[in-house]
Amino acid sequence: MLGNCKLCDQYKELQKSHAIGNAVFKKVFRTLSGKGIALANGNNPIMYSSDSWAEFQLCKYCEQFLNQEFEAYSLALLRGQKGFIKHPEGVSFPEAKQSVLIKYFLSIYFRAALSGQSSYKSIGITKEDINLLKSVFRDEKRIPSSIYHVQISRVIDMSEEQGFSDEAIKQIICAPFVRLNTVKLGSISVCFMFEGFFIEIFVTGMKIKKRKSKGVLNSKRSILFVPYVNLFQLDEIVELMVSNLDKYEKGNHSINE
Repeated sequence: MLGNCKLCDQYKELQKSHAIGNAVFKKVFRTLSGKGIALANGNNPIMYSSDSWAEFQLCKYCEQFLNQEFEAYSLALLRGQKGFIKHPEGVSFPEAKQSVLIKYFLSIYFRAALSGQSSYKSIGITKEDINLLKSVFRDEKRIPSSIYHVQISRVIDMSEEQGFSDEAIKQIICAPFVRLNTVKLGSISVCFMFEGFFIEIFVTGMKIKKRKSKGVLNSKRSILFVPYVNLFQLDEIVELMVSNLDKYEKGNHSINE
């Protein structure tokens, strides 16, 4: 398919691009013979799906650039291939390239915001920020201190029943959703979950005191501490799970019993 690349703006042959990378979906699909189980809001039934939310967006060069420069390292780190240490309150990653992680998560936000896929329909971005992120990815500009702070947490089941194992939680891919946090003076954040991590991008920035919170990425630091968060404290995800459990019990699904 020919078109204008969303990153370099040149008219080229476009590749199928994934906001949340295809490598993440493939890992989940392998456990269910090439498919995952799609949970949706509204009355849509629960069903098997091999949809990885791809869309023709980037040229081959730009697709490879984002994947090689940001995704490859970041996924290896999140999967523990770069080494990590477990603690009672979370996990730490020594010598983490946090600047790469920041750009990786922002590249997911960038592609999701420009996508026409229904899974990303709640995500928006201004033209000014599109141009800013293009320059950030190419190292032409730094991210202003007033916007785009990223916080990451490791999701675990802290309930008494502990019905979800760590491996089961890693199978959950949550489409990005928006939080409007009036407590933080109307801050806006984009959230998503995959590989067992919950990521929150504060597109309107964080207060200075909050920037020192555990899990907030800082390109000037090498050691990254990622705190645990209880799966059942993530209200949006719990709401989705509860509504789909109700669908399942009412037979609104095509899942093999």
